Amino acid sequence: MPLSSLQICRCALLVWSALWSLAPASAQMREGEWSLATFNVRYDNPGDPLTWEERRDQVAQIVGFYDVVGIQEALPHQVEDLAARLPWMAHVGRGRDADGGGEACPIFYDKNKWELLQSQTLWLARDWKAPGAVHPAADLPRIVTVATLHHKADGKTLRVYNTHWSHVSVDAREFAGDFLAVLDAACDADATALLGDFNEVQASPGRMALSEAGFVNTYDNPKVRCRREFPTYTTFKPEGSAGGPRIDAVYVKGLEATWTCVDEVIVKGFFISDHMPVHAVVKWNPNDNGRP
Repeated sequence: MPLSSLQICRCALLVWSALWSLAPASAQMREGEWSLATFNVRYDNPGDPLTWEERRDQVAQIVGFYDVVGIQEALPHQVEDLAARLPWMAHVGRGRDADGGGEACPIFYDKNKWELLQSQTLWLARDWKAPGAVHPAADLPRIVTVATLHHKADGKTLRVYNTHWSHVSVDAREFAGDFLAVLDAACDADATALLGDFNEVQASPGRMALSEAGFVNTYDNPKVRCRREFPTYTTFKPEGSAGGPRIDAVYVKGLEATWTCVDEVIVKGFFISDHMPVHAVVKWNPNDNGRP
């Protein structure tokens, strides 16, 4: 039996409502604003409640809403899967192992809005240019992906760091914070964004080094926060996730945060990763670049 015009309209409205419900709040931005995000997508572990194949489309959909995104724990095939689903985005970064494999911290960006000027991967270890280098107190290589992007609309430049710190060592994380503070001190970009899974709460030595170096956590001072407080590490299970720690963050210099939130997407009763994607809507703030 043919559908009536009213039935067709209702079906279209239901489809649109379902798609819009997945859109992060950052999709609704004012002129001059754009979005930053950090998202630990969880490495492809077949033992997880959701397999990568079951969640990769939704992960890609979330990543695609942002202008610049730092991703952690992505294995090479996961990066390829995301890139294939996001043709308007480009990415930089390599795996942390000496041969380029292993978990990566890629930076994805909207190539219609941004042009890549420079990128490199550095290891959070004393021999920071040596592929696969490991800090003495850590048990795995840890990296930071660095990119300098040119904003096509207004000509400004943005330095982006995307990192994933040690999960076992306070000393290794403190080294990472000091290293990034020194690294950014020589930066001459108009603004800086530091995206990452820091594996520690804000009042810890490594992250305190970032604050002392002028990095501002967008969670702390946005014009609007979507809720009074929110966790970023939740596991895949929504139940009981409200009390989780905030170990993922978007830090900035030379930018003003107008909104910050986490984006919750559930598939088959589970979150699409064990971390929440954390995003901030920002605009250029030439009066404060966080440097002396």
